[in-house]
Amino acid sequence: MDAKAAAWIFASYVIGSIPFGLLVSMLLYKQDLRKLGSGNIGATNVLRNFGVQPFIAVMLLDMAKGVAAVAIGRALGLDPNLSLVAGLASIIGHNWSIFLKFKGGKGIATSGGVIIAAYPPREVTVPVLGMFVVVVLLTRIMSVASMSGAVTFTVTTFIAFWGEWGEYWLYLVIAVVGAGLAIFQHRENIKRLLKGEEPKIGKRKAQASEAEE
Repeated sequence: MDAKAAAWIFASYVIGSIPFGLLVSMLLYKQDLRKLGSGNIGATNVLRNFGVQPFIAVMLLDMAKGVAAVAIGRALGLDPNLSLVAGLASIIGHNWSIFLKFKGGKGIATSGGVIIAAYPPREVTVPVLGMFVVVVLLTRIMSVASMSGAVTFTVTTFIAFWGEWGEYWLYLVIAVVGAGLAIFQHRENIKRLLKGEEPKIGKRKAQASEAEE
Protein backbone atom coordinates (compact mmCIF):
# COMPACT_ATOMS: atom_id res chain seq x y z
CA MET A 1 0.00 0.00 0.00
CA ASP A 2 1.46 3.35 -1.01
CA ALA A 3 1.29 6.61 0.92
CA LYS A 4 -1.60 7.98 -1.15
CA ALA A 5 -3.76 4.96 -0.45
CA ALA A 6 -2.92 5.00 3.26
CA ALA A 7 -3.68 8.72 3.45
CA TRP A 8 -7.06 8.29 1.76
CA ILE A 9 -8.03 5.37 3.97
CA PHE A 10 -7.28 7.48 7.03
CA ALA A 11 -9.13 10.43 5.50
CA SER A 12 -12.12 8.13 4.91
CA TYR A 13 -12.09 7.23 8.58
CA VAL A 14 -12.12 10.93 9.48
CA ILE A 15 -14.94 11.62 7.02
CA GLY A 16 -16.88 8.72 8.46
CA SER A 17 -16.35 10.20 11.91
CA ILE A 18 -18.33 13.35 11.09
CA PRO A 19 -21.43 13.07 13.34
CA PHE A 20 -24.04 14.59 11.05
CA GLY A 21 -26.92 13.63 13.33
CA LEU A 22 -25.35 15.49 16.23
CA LEU A 23 -24.47 18.47 14.05
CA VAL A 24 -28.05 18.72 12.79
CA SER A 25 -29.43 18.57 16.32
CA MET A 26 -26.98 21.19 17.60
CA LEU A 27 -27.11 23.61 14.68
CA LEU A 28 -30.80 23.44 13.79
CA TYR A 29 -32.45 22.57 17.10
CA LYS A 30 -29.90 23.75 19.69
CA GLN A 31 -30.11 20.38 21.41
CA ASP A 32 -27.59 17.62 22.02
CA LEU A 33 -28.86 14.45 20.34
CA ARG A 34 -26.79 12.38 22.73
CA LYS A 35 -29.08 13.53 25.55
CA LEU A 36 -32.31 12.74 23.71
CA GLY A 37 -34.15 9.48 23.13
CA SER A 38 -31.67 6.63 22.76
CA GLY A 39 -28.69 8.99 22.96
CA ASN A 40 -27.50 7.68 19.61
CA ILE A 41 -26.21 10.06 16.92
CA GLY A 42 -27.81 8.23 14.00
CA ALA A 43 -30.75 8.97 11.76
CA THR A 44 -33.30 6.92 13.73
CA ASN A 45 -32.81 8.97 16.88
CA VAL A 46 -33.12 12.10 14.73
CA LEU A 47 -36.42 10.76 13.38
CA ARG A 48 -37.78 10.08 16.86
CA ASN A 49 -36.87 13.50 18.17
CA PHE A 50 -37.06 15.91 15.22
CA GLY A 51 -39.17 14.33 12.50
CA VAL A 52 -38.97 13.03 8.96
CA GLN A 53 -37.17 15.83 7.12
CA PRO A 54 -34.07 15.97 9.33
CA PHE A 55 -34.10 12.15 9.42
CA ILE A 56 -33.88 12.02 5.62
CA ALA A 57 -31.16 14.67 5.60
CA VAL A 58 -29.02 12.84 8.16
CA MET A 59 -29.56 9.48 6.50
CA LEU A 60 -28.43 10.84 3.12
CA LEU A 61 -25.43 12.61 4.66
CA ASP A 62 -24.37 9.45 6.47
CA MET A 63 -24.77 7.44 3.28
CA ALA A 64 -22.71 10.03 1.42
CA LYS A 65 -19.77 9.29 3.70
CA GLY A 66 -19.62 5.71 2.45
CA VAL A 67 -20.17 6.73 -1.17
CA ALA A 68 -17.42 9.36 -0.97
CA ALA A 69 -14.90 6.99 0.59
CA VAL A 70 -15.21 4.54 -2.29
CA ALA A 71 -15.87 6.92 -5.19
CA ILE A 72 -13.16 9.46 -4.37
CA GLY A 73 -10.70 6.64 -3.73
CA ARG A 74 -11.33 5.36 -7.23
CA ALA A 75 -11.11 8.89 -8.66
CA LEU A 76 -7.69 9.20 -7.03
CA GLY A 77 -6.59 6.12 -8.92
CA LEU A 78 -6.60 3.70 -6.01
CA ASP A 79 -6.95 0.01 -6.65
CA PRO A 80 -10.66 -0.97 -6.30
CA ASN A 81 -9.77 -3.18 -3.34
CA LEU A 82 -8.13 -0.27 -1.53
CA SER A 83 -11.12 1.93 -2.31
CA LEU A 84 -13.27 -0.75 -0.71
CA VAL A 85 -11.04 -0.71 2.38
CA ALA A 86 -11.55 3.06 2.47
CA GLY A 87 -15.29 2.38 2.50
CA LEU A 88 -14.86 0.11 5.51
CA ALA A 89 -12.79 2.83 7.18
CA SER A 90 -15.70 5.25 6.79
CA ILE A 91 -18.04 2.77 8.51
CA ILE A 92 -15.56 2.34 11.36
CA GLY A 93 -15.32 6.11 11.62
CA HIS A 94 -19.08 6.43 11.95
CA ASN A 95 -19.21 3.74 14.62
CA TRP A 96 -16.17 4.95 16.55
CA SER A 97 -15.81 8.62 15.76
CA ILE A 98 -12.54 10.39 16.40
CA PHE A 99 -14.62 13.49 17.21
CA LEU A 100 -16.74 11.75 19.87
CA LYS A 101 -14.08 9.99 21.92
CA PHE A 102 -14.46 6.90 19.73
CA LYS A 103 -18.17 6.56 20.27
CA GLY A 104 -20.72 6.79 17.48
CA GLY A 105 -23.61 5.13 15.70
CA LYS A 106 -24.50 1.80 14.12
CA GLY A 107 -23.04 2.40 10.65
CA ILE A 108 -26.12 1.26 8.74
CA ALA A 109 -26.55 4.29 6.46
CA THR A 110 -22.80 4.58 5.88
CA SER A 111 -22.66 0.89 5.02
CA GLY A 112 -25.49 1.50 2.58
CA GLY A 113 -23.38 4.15 0.90
CA VAL A 114 -20.48 1.74 0.53
CA ILE A 115 -22.79 -0.90 -0.94
CA ILE A 116 -24.23 1.60 -3.44
CA ALA A 117 -20.77 2.77 -4.51
CA ALA A 118 -18.92 -0.54 -4.65
CA TYR A 119 -21.23 -3.51 -5.12
CA PRO A 120 -23.23 -4.79 -8.12
CA PRO A 121 -26.55 -2.90 -8.15
CA ARG A 122 -28.88 -5.67 -9.29
CA GLU A 123 -27.22 -8.55 -7.45
CA VAL A 124 -26.47 -6.82 -4.13
CA THR A 125 -27.64 -3.22 -3.71
CA VAL A 126 -31.28 -3.66 -4.75
CA PRO A 127 -31.86 -6.83 -2.68
CA VAL A 128 -30.25 -5.28 0.41
CA LEU A 129 -32.22 -2.03 0.21
CA GLY A 130 -35.34 -3.96 -0.71
CA MET A 131 -35.02 -6.23 2.32
CA PHE A 132 -34.47 -3.22 4.58
CA VAL A 133 -37.57 -1.42 3.29
CA VAL A 134 -39.81 -4.51 3.38
CA VAL A 135 -38.83 -5.37 6.95
CA VAL A 136 -39.33 -1.77 8.10
CA LEU A 137 -42.82 -1.78 6.58
CA LEU A 138 -43.72 -5.17 8.06
CA THR A 139 -42.28 -4.75 11.56
CA ARG A 140 -41.82 -1.00 12.03
CA ILE A 141 -38.67 -1.94 13.98
CA MET A 142 -35.59 -0.28 12.57
CA SER A 143 -33.10 -2.56 14.29
CA VAL A 144 -34.70 -5.67 12.76
CA ALA A 145 -34.64 -4.07 9.32
CA SER A 146 -31.00 -3.04 9.76
CA MET A 147 -29.84 -6.49 10.79
CA SER A 148 -31.92 -8.12 8.06
CA GLY A 149 -30.23 -5.88 5.52
CA ALA A 150 -26.82 -6.74 6.97
CA VAL A 151 -27.43 -10.48 6.63
CA THR A 152 -28.78 -9.97 3.11
CA PHE A 153 -25.60 -8.05 2.26
CA THR A 154 -23.45 -11.06 3.10
CA VAL A 155 -25.70 -13.61 1.38
CA THR A 156 -26.12 -11.64 -1.84
CA THR A 157 -22.40 -10.86 -2.04
CA PHE A 158 -21.62 -14.56 -1.62
CA ILE A 159 -23.99 -15.39 -4.47
CA ALA A 160 -22.98 -12.48 -6.71
CA PHE A 161 -19.31 -13.42 -6.76
CA TRP A 162 -19.79 -17.19 -6.78
CA GLY A 163 -16.95 -18.77 -8.73
CA GLU A 164 -14.97 -15.50 -8.86
CA TRP A 165 -13.69 -15.35 -5.30
CA GLY A 166 -10.09 -15.42 -6.42
CA GLU A 167 -10.57 -11.95 -7.84
CA TYR A 168 -13.30 -10.59 -5.58
CA TRP A 169 -12.51 -12.22 -2.25
CA LEU A 170 -12.17 -8.86 -0.50
CA TYR A 171 -15.74 -7.94 -1.42
CA LEU A 172 -16.96 -10.98 0.51
CA VAL A 173 -14.64 -10.22 3.41
CA ILE A 174 -15.92 -6.63 3.63
CA ALA A 175 -19.52 -7.87 3.45
CA VAL A 176 -18.93 -10.30 6.32
CA VAL A 177 -17.06 -7.71 8.41
CA GLY A 178 -19.63 -5.00 7.66
CA ALA A 179 -22.53 -7.26 8.60
CA GLY A 180 -20.70 -8.39 11.71
CA LEU A 181 -20.11 -4.81 12.81
CA ALA A 182 -23.77 -3.97 12.23
CA ILE A 183 -24.99 -6.87 14.33
CA PHE A 184 -22.39 -6.17 17.04
CA GLN A 185 -23.52 -2.56 17.24
CA HIS A 186 -27.10 -3.78 17.67
CA ARG A 187 -26.31 -6.00 20.65
CA GLU A 188 -28.44 -3.91 23.03
CA ASN A 189 -31.29 -3.96 20.52
CA ILE A 190 -31.04 -7.74 20.35
CA LYS A 191 -31.42 -7.95 24.14
CA ARG A 192 -34.54 -5.78 23.96
CA LEU A 193 -35.93 -7.82 21.08
CA LEU A 194 -35.55 -11.01 23.09
CA LYS A 195 -37.43 -9.35 25.96
CA GLY A 196 -40.11 -7.97 23.63
CA GLU A 197 -39.17 -4.42 24.61
CA GLU A 198 -37.82 -3.01 21.33
CA PRO A 199 -39.90 0.07 20.37
CA LYS A 200 -41.40 0.54 16.95
CA ILE A 201 -41.28 3.54 14.65
CA GLY A 202 -44.10 5.88 15.55
CA LYS A 203 -43.82 5.50 19.31
CA ARG A 204 -43.64 8.66 21.34
CA LYS A 205 -40.09 9.96 21.48
CA ALA A 206 -40.19 9.87 25.26
CA GLN A 207 -40.50 6.09 24.97
CA ALA A 208 -37.74 5.78 22.40
CA SER A 209 -34.87 3.67 23.59
CA GLU A 210 -33.79 2.17 20.30
CA ALA A 211 -30.24 3.02 19.24
CA GLU A 212 -29.74 2.92 15.52
CA GLU A 213 -27.23 3.70 12.74
